[in-house]
Amino acid sequence: MFMNDARFKRMAKEYEALRSTQNTIMDGLEDVLPAMASAIDANSKGIQENREAIQENREAILVNTSMLQAIIEHLEVPYEEKPPMGFRQG
Repeated sequence: MFMNDARFKRMAKEYEALRSTQNTIMDGLEDVLPAMASAIDANSKGIQENREAIQENREAILVNTSMLQAIIEHLEVPYEEKPPMGFRQG
């Protein structure tokens, strides 16, 4: 009988602790959710800005690549599809 009482008391305390923790979390959600929504919105804007910057960088790389290719052709630099290490002599 003593063992059963001890087990029931332990289970009751575990249940009370669990419910207390859940209540604390639920009560805190009112403060946390708006902050999370604000952070998500700020992160979404930052991601969009990064995507735009990446696109601008890709376009600039394409321009630089075409300019470099024009310089290579103008100077008649020996250049193959996949260049060896350094330039060829002769």
